Amino acid sequence: MTPLVLVPGVGCGTSQFRRLLPGLGGLDVHPVELPGHRGAPPLPEASLEAVAARVGEQVPAGSVLAGHSTGGVVGLLVAVRHPGLLSGLVLLDANLPVTADALARKTSRAAAVLGPRWRRVLEESMRTSWGPREPQLREEVVAGILATPEAALRPLWHDVLALDPVPLLRELSVPTAYVRSSRDVDLDALRALNPLVHGVDLRGLQPGHWPHLTEPAAVLDALRGFLAQP
Repeated sequence: MTPLVLVPGVGCGTSQFRRLLPGLGGLDVHPVELPGHRGAPPLPEASLEAVAARVGEQVPAGSVLAGHSTGGVVGLLVAVRHPGLLSGLVLLDANLPVTADALARKTSRAAAVLGPRWRRVLEESMRTSWGPREPQLREEVVAGILATPEAALRPLWHDVLALDPVPLLRELSVPTAYVRSSRDVDLDALRALNPLVHGVDLRGLQPGHWPHLTEPAAVLDALRGFLAQP
C-alpha cells in the first residue's frame, strides 16, 4: 500500500486534515508536522531548505506527499532534492505561481515579512485568503497561525514568498496534481512547464485557501483519483 504523507501549511497543524481522515480509511496515512509547529522539534534555523530536509527524513520511501500551501512547497523540495523518495505529489493550493506577473506579485511580498509589521501582514494575508466560508473556523485557524513561534514561522514564510519555483517545477520527476482553490496559479502554464503536472480546479466551489476544511469531499475526490492512477 502506498503511504500517504500529509503536510500542513505554515502556522498550521496536521489536525487541519481531520475532515479528510474518515474518507482515507484503509490508506496508510502519515501526518507530518512542520518543525517547531504543534509540538514538533524545532530547527536551529527554519529556512525552507532546512524544513524540507527535516520533513524528508520522516517520509517513507515510495510515498505520495500531499501538502497544503507551504506544505506543498516543502513537498516540491522534498521531491526534487530526494529523487526516488516520492512516487507522487499533490499540491493543495500551494504558493507556486509560474507566470511572470503572478511570480512578481508573490516575491514582492517577501520584504514585508522582514519588516516590523510582519505579524499584522501575516494575519491580514491569512484572513484574506480564507474565503467566505465558515467564519468561526477561520478564527480558529488564524489564532493557531498567530500562536506559532516566530522562529518556526517567519523565516519559512519569507523563503516561500521569495522562492522562484519555476526551476524546481521543471526538475520535478514524479506525477503531480495541483489542486487550485484560490491561488493565482495558471494551470495551463504549469502543465506546459512540466507535463507530469495536471491541474484540478476547485475555484468554482469558492472554498478559499483551506479546501480540505471547507470542501473536504472535493479534495478527497482529487486525492483518491490521483492515488488510483496506475
